[in-house]
Amino acid sequence: MLRTSLAILLVCSLAVANVDAAVVLLRGDADPVAGYVESRSGGVLRLRIPQGGGQSLTREIPLIEVEEVLETVSPLRLTELRPEDPDSYRNYAEELAQKKVDPEARETALRLFLIAARLDPTRLGKSSLLGMTSIARSPEEANRFQAMAYLLDPEHDAQLIQKRHTVQLTSPERLDEWSDLIITGMRKLRGGDYRSARAILKRPDVEKAFDSIVGEITHDECMAILNKTCPGCEGGRIPKAMIRKLVLAELALLPETHDSSDTESVPEWSELTAAENHKPLVALTLETITEFDPRTSVYRNKQWVSP
Repeated sequence: MLRTSLAILLVCSLAVANVDAAVVLLRGDADPVAGYVESRSGGVLRLRIPQGGGQSLTREIPLIEVEEVLETVSPLRLTELRPEDPDSYRNYAEELAQKKVDPEARETALRLFLIAARLDPTRLGKSSLLGMTSIARSPEEANRFQAMAYLLDPEHDAQLIQKRHTVQLTSPERLDEWSDLIITGMRKLRGGDYRSARAILKRPDVEKAFDSIVGEITHDECMAILNKTCPGCEGGRIPKAMIRKLVLAELALLPETHDSSDTESVPEWSELTAAENHKPLVALTLETITEFDPRTSVYRNKQWVSP
């Protein structure tokens, strides 16, 4: 069984202080663990791991068992964002949205999409809200984002608030199969089992589907690692930049887990706005659809502040 807990290890990064959201790799364990670093003291890494229903648990990991800690959200990238360049917020949000299994990556992506929508509602509003819809934390939240996209759309495309239908894949069972194979292949590659990795990643069906499924690393890059032709691979070791790509690709592919409340029936906005429904609706604005304030668009001293 694949687990959404991911452990990611990078020895030198253990010296980095004040890491918030992180993915941790453990020695001898292929599964990365995603969570929030609470502290590193007394030879122990304390990692808060979100659970269903808004709960969380704290896992204490002896530092001797940790091979590497990888930040999933770059504080440096956040500090470089500027309100006069709305596209930079949207572009980084799209990158982080690929890591939506990680809690802070998802929340930061939502915030950045929201800021981009407020900074340039005419050009970026609709696309940013649709980006938020794809990483919403609940069906109800997805409905709010979808409705806001409709309000920001200059053409008010009614399809944005029509009842959504599940995408029908021609062979959905193959998509799951390919995802599992790719994850296994990347784990074998990361662990140095090149023979097994090659057997999986060189399968014609996997090779053909790889770049359509994986966003963080390309099939050619995996082959370069296998063939020891990538920059830094000459000595037979995988460079940290490639390890990061492999782990984040795995993180993006792992299935999400939802608590029971996520599967409850949530009315569609097309139903809520039907003529026969006379209940008043809560006003939708960019300032009210999430807990994030898009007016605070500058990241400074680990806080979001107004320009």
